[in-house]
Amino acid sequence: MPAWNLESVQHDFLEDGEVIQPRNVKPADRSICSFAAAGSCPRGDKCPHIHGDLCAYCGKHCLHPFRPDERDEHLKACEKKQKNLDLLKYSQEIECSVCLDRVLSKPTVAERKFGLLSECDHPFCISCIRNWRSSSPTSGMDVNSSLRACPICRKLSYFVIPSVIWYSSKEEKQEIVDTYKEKLRSIDCKHFDFGNGNCPFGTSCFYKVKFLLGLFIGML
Repeated sequence: MPAWNLESVQHDFLEDGEVIQPRNVKPADRSICSFAAAGSCPRGDKCPHIHGDLCAYCGKHCLHPFRPDERDEHLKACEKKQKNLDLLKYSQEIECSVCLDRVLSKPTVAERKFGLLSECDHPFCISCIRNWRSSSPTSGMDVNSSLRACPICRKLSYFVIPSVIWYSSKEEKQEIVDTYKEKLRSIDCKHFDFGNGNCPFGTSCFYKVKFLLGLFIGML
């Protein structure tokens, strides 16, 4: 609904319907015109609302010139959204180093995820890297050197991070890893089972570890 239909400030009107700007109202207290934000306001300069500045990310005139905090919040949110869209577009072309398929073009939704290795930057689809790490090692080979190593460079990685996007920098990769770990911290460890079991990963477990009464004993 247009912002000027929801005006809470009393306006005076001339006989021809022209709106007179309300007196003693600070510019920061006036709301953004939703018509102008979308592209065109039929009232033009006679509109009682603020016509915002252009946001370079979303292309809307929605930046309030007299609310700096609101402007900054919108710009940060828009920048993050645009960054994610750019990463998604970039990720569309990334191929799995095992099956050579484009990961995000896999036939099923469940397969359209990358399996990020913590210690190297070779791309894999989540199904290929999980199959590799769950296969039986060749007789006489150490499980760490055979299954937990990258199939390409042989660097050892102790965990795989599922992700719907591929990264283009170390900082972006770290952000994906941190977000994944933060999500796991909110999930109870099924192996520990509130003190009724034992977690094979010990203090290296990414999941929430606590007793049934709610006492936390570790959460990394």
